[in-house]
Amino acid sequence: MSTPSLPGLRLRQLPRTIEPLHRETSGSYLGRLAAANRLSRQELSAHVQDPDRVHPGKLTTLHALHCLSGHAVDRLLRALPDLRTEELTSRFTAQPLKPLPDKGWTTQPVCTRCLAGLGITTHASHHVPVTTNLCLRHGRWIGRHGQQLDLRAVPEVIRAQRHHYNLVRRHGQRIVTYAMAEAADICFRWWDSNRFDRRWRRRMTALSGPKWHAFKEDIELVACTYPDVVALAGLLASPCLRFLPFTGQDRDLRRFIGEVHDRAAPGYGFDAIGKRDPLIRWIEQEPYDRSLPFYPWRPPGSSDREQVSTR
Repeated sequence: MSTPSLPGLRLRQLPRTIEPLHRETSGSYLGRLAAANRLSRQELSAHVQDPDRVHPGKLTTLHALHCLSGHAVDRLLRALPDLRTEELTSRFTAQPLKPLPDKGWTTQPVCTRCLAGLGITTHASHHVPVTTNLCLRHGRWIGRHGQQLDLRAVPEVIRAQRHHYNLVRRHGQRIVTYAMAEAADICFRWWDSNRFDRRWRRRMTALSGPKWHAFKEDIELVACTYPDVVALAGLLASPCLRFLPFTGQDRDLRRFIGEVHDRAAPGYGFDAIGKRDPLIRWIEQEPYDRSLPFYPWRPPGSSDREQVSTR
């Protein structure tokens, strides 16, 4: 078997080329090109960036991939959004493509079952909305690099991803991201004290068996608690429900507690909470948080320092 070799000093098409994936990262595509030609990614990257390489002018990553893969520049721009600039897309595409915004997107591994369906055995990464934690086609948690988890035994986790998407469509990315962070903090404090909801424990048992053990950052625990966080975030993201505790009306506060009970924490109620309860502490702190520059809501005609009674 012949030993794989790099092209000469002038970049040219590699012996084996591959198709880029939809919204693939340029680094992922370069790595897959290297693997297809039995080269290390580091070796191919060093070759592309070699300052002594003979070539007519300095090449951008886009044009280097064009030379190595043989694919047209406009094809690469459509598939690899991190290479897009307004200048490049206006020059090389019939309809200018927008670069991905800095906020609202992240990179994640591609679902390995999706890759297998395309006949790809190597790993790949792509750009996805920050709200993406699952591959809905195969019911796999992909929110952590290096690990993927089959969730077909706990379908409510898969449904939670759709609910998360719907929240963003209804309230916007900025509001939902803020509400998810608040909900995660409240829920984890409940779980630490082993109070109220037990559904996540049933999911852990279904996923990992009756003798499971998990730490806060374990992918199984993050996935099994995801539906509860999304459910509470849906309450906190709603402008008509979020501000119920601050109207000064006892019935509105009781309605808010009832929504928490119904959505995220069965067993939650006035008889079960105390002053150290994380949701009560959130109610006390929230009026002060409205002065933060990134606070995304406009409270409906209320003062910044409202006093809330929980009894």
